Amino acid sequence: MTDIETTTPGDPAMFAPLTADENSILHAHLASGWLKQAAVYPGLSEPWQETNALLQDLREAHQTARQAGREPEAGQ
Repeated sequence: MTDIETTTPGDPAMFAPLTADENSILHAHLASGWLKQAAVYPGLSEPWQETNALLQDLREAHQTARQAGREPEAGQ
């Protein structure tokens, strides 16, 4: 088992408080860093994997927030 396989699982809930604009800005920033890391590190390196995991968490939090906004509240 490598260090990459032992990294902790993501937590999309930490991005839940972000607005759509904040989510977009953070995603752009992380994606830029991720692309720069890809130029320096191999695709399966730990820094690349960690940034990729954050991008996935951010994307999941955004999707959850969008779905919550569309669904009617329980009990109505």
